[in-house]
Amino acid sequence: MENYFNESEIAATNKTNFVIEKVTKDKSATETITISTFKYKSDVFHCKQNLNVAHKKIAGDGDDLGWDLTSDQYDNATWGDILYLGLYLGCTPDYIYNNKSVTSIDVIENDQQIIDYVDWINNNITVIQGDEWTYVPANSKTYDIIICDLWALPSDITQDHKTNLVNHYTTHLKTGGKIIIPISGETIS
Repeated sequence: MENYFNESEIAATNKTNFVIEKVTKDKSATETITISTFKYKSDVFHCKQNLNVAHKKIAGDGDDLGWDLTSDQYDNATWGDILYLGLYLGCTPDYIYNNKSVTSIDVIENDQQIIDYVDWINNNITVIQGDEWTYVPANSKTYDIIICDLWALPSDITQDHKTNLVNHYTTHLKTGGKIIIPISGETIS
């Protein structure tokens, strides 16, 4: 268990819609680690942690990924222009930017307070305030991969969610592009 992003850069806070807490966990039988945990106040089960393994899972890196996610979700994918739905701590988009050969990464987040607070990620990541379900890219921009990181559990995802994402975002994909839901291991386009 290790942090991806420098914990000293992420400050604990208690805002209107979310909280970032510092949590101490066991790293081994003799060591502990402090990590940042992001939670929405309206959804206490949906949290994101600054853990390297979680960021690797979402990006398809590693052999034993857990969840239902497999690295073959990203087979034949081009890590060029990436659209990431959901900001949270910002650490996963930052991991992708720093570990993949991306041309650009745009992150859509509905909550302006989260956008204003998360100032520790790479300045080359474009964070856009918008609804993750209805965002329309500026200048008809298209993407190689659209990563939908919007749920706490695979059981939270309905067929309507998938249909809405496909109907809305398919026209914003490049030829051969993919819409991926990491937590359920699904490629929906």
